[in-house]
Amino acid sequence: MKWSDKNTVSFVLLLHTILLGWSAARHSPVVDEVGHMPSGLSHWKLQRFDLYNVNPPLVRTVATLPLHLLDVPINFDGYQILPKHRSEFMIGSGWITSHPDSFRWNFTISRWACIPFSLLGAVTCFLWARELFGARSGLCALCLWCFCPNILAHGS
Repeated sequence: MKWSDKNTVSFVLLLHTILLGWSAARHSPVVDEVGHMPSGLSHWKLQRFDLYNVNPPLVRTVATLPLHLLDVPINFDGYQILPKHRSEFMIGSGWITSHPDSFRWNFTISRWACIPFSLLGAVTCFLWARELFGARSGLCALCLWCFCPNILAHGS
């Protein structure tokens, strides 16, 4: 791979990171993030995986690591382990209500922690396409990943 190709790949990845970081800070939390936040914090603070157990815990655990390290307080009083009882949404709503000045910043930090997942996907697409079809195809696959509206919407 030539030096100019390395610069191009680096520039596209940097631009992708900036777009994801801006999106993470700009957009309001979506409905499922209200449940993912307390469940991720419960993994760290309570050492349990009961909340939001309908999805694998990796992403929400990584997303809430910075909040755990910052010791963001959360009240788990409504925590229940009952079939079909989704207490993570009640706990999340209570957390947002009790932290009106900081909840947006906390969601932003958590979203930033997930940007490496999207960068990993971008690099994987680039390397795979480059190996199969050459450097230009790798750059094309990289750009398709990094500027895809779905990836930009969900990557942060």
